[in-house]
Amino acid sequence: MIRIAITDDHPAVTEGLKSMLERQRDIHIEAVFPNGQSTIKSLHNVRSAILLLDINLPDMDGLEVCKSVSRQFPDIRIIGFTSYRETSLLKNMIHSGASGFLLKNSSHDEILEAIYTVNAGGEYLQPEMKEMLLNESLHRLQDRSFIPKLTRREKEILALILEEQTTQEIAEGLFLSPKTVESHRMNLLQKLGVKNTAGLVKVTLERGLL
Repeated sequence: MIRIAITDDHPAVTEGLKSMLERQRDIHIEAVFPNGQSTIKSLHNVRSAILLLDINLPDMDGLEVCKSVSRQFPDIRIIGFTSYRETSLLKNMIHSGASGFLLKNSSHDEILEAIYTVNAGGEYLQPEMKEMLLNESLHRLQDRSFIPKLTRREKEILALILEEQTTQEIAEGLFLSPKTVESHRMNLLQKLGVKNTAGLVKVTLERGLL
């Protein structure tokens, strides 16, 4: 028997989940909690193997609840349950100890697959969330592989920025006005897609621009 606890502050959601899941002979809803505090306080009184955890709770950040439950009840497997299709939220949930991530519009079959997969010791991500993660990773790799074309003067100034020279020092060394140096610096920020000097240094080293 797979014993499940649900944390969600919307009665319609919890009733829908209970109605759907309890049709399965091997699944039993052990407890339903309306918020994070009651979840953390009462989980030791139930024998749940899995916690379906809404991430958007009225009293606590769902990520903090996830971390706390993972720490205090390491045998309970957590599946994040949310309406938000955000890869950053997914990654934060996994880092906080969750074993799965479900959207609230998931089908009956997807919810059951997540429960059975996590109960067996695996991790579950919906295909659409996997695709979003893959696209994000590919986009990041493409961004990193892009090498902008820099003028000779921009390379000179970039090299001096990496040496931690100030605008005034660069201007004096290259016999330019501080205004011209600042103009080149702004062009470098734009070309490399960063916001400050630290970003310039990081991207230059990552992409081997000098």
